[in-house]
Amino acid sequence: MTRLYFILRGDNEPLARGELRALLEVFGVNTNIECYTMICTTAHTSSADIAGEIMSRAGYIREAGVLIGVFDAYSEKSAVEVSRIISNGRVHVSVFKSTVSDRVVKSFIETGGLKHGSNVEYRLLFSNGLVFLGLVKHRASYKQLELRARGKPFKRSIELTPELARVLINLSRARKGDLLLDPFAGTGVVLIEAWSMGIRGIGVDVDSIIARGMRENISYFSANSIVLLGDSRALTYKNIDHVVTDLPYGRGASTHRVAVKTLYREFLDKLAEYLTRNGYAVFMTPHWLEEYVDEILPEYGLKITERYYDYVHSSLTRVINVARLI
Repeated sequence: MTRLYFILRGDNEPLARGELRALLEVFGVNTNIECYTMICTTAHTSSADIAGEIMSRAGYIREAGVLIGVFDAYSEKSAVEVSRIISNGRVHVSVFKSTVSDRVVKSFIETGGLKHGSNVEYRLLFSNGLVFLGLVKHRASYKQLELRARGKPFKRSIELTPELARVLINLSRARKGDLLLDPFAGTGVVLIEAWSMGIRGIGVDVDSIIARGMRENISYFSANSIVLLGDSRALTYKNIDHVVTDLPYGRGASTHRVAVKTLYREFLDKLAEYLTRNGYAVFMTPHWLEEYVDEILPEYGLKITERYYDYVHSSLTRVINVARLI
């Protein structure tokens, strides 16, 4: 049995932790996790291979590896113990958000006779007064995501980043071969990232220009997705297990003269009709609509099971809602 560690992106740790938990569920790993500043560790898993599968899909997880042990950052005995494990003494050291002081880190390294190194397999990770010793197995590479973002022919400044789109898909618990619906799909970023994970997609947009651009993007990548021009409030869907969408709210993304609250109410009304009992819907709202969404959700037999916040700028924080049928 193997224990694993995962290093999270530091700009939104709650969202990264939620993504990790969702991915463990996607891959059928039944294990407890413990999280500290920028790092989570698992209890025993059957194989280290799961780290690679998670990293192949993750958006907000930076690194994964095998956890060798957890030590007290303030203990000389721990430093000596670590030095006995690492034969050549070379480690790649990271300190997360100054949760362990430079003085303590320096003392630990000197006491253990360790040496800083880059491109070495051993990782020494300091967080919340603890030292995590691990063997790095996988590091995030955003090159393909950047190439997809730059390469697609149709773009908009307000579209989701590929990394965030992947997180939303992962929160929906969609597995390879599953079908995912984005009823307000815009340029198709969610569909493209879902395709890259082996997930089939249906994308809908009411704007003919945007729908045409989305179709160009899907064709450019030869993605296994269907693009529809239509109003998702009027279309009928059945038995959808995974819904991921970023609804418009009139600041850059037009609601086409529909009142924002009316649009959200009608979306939730339809969602309750087609979301399956075991399904997940992940949808984003601006922070100023959070209370309204909470107020009307029970009317449609829906509940929020997870919620995260994504700060954009001083006047906008996006709320990421994970909803299921009651």
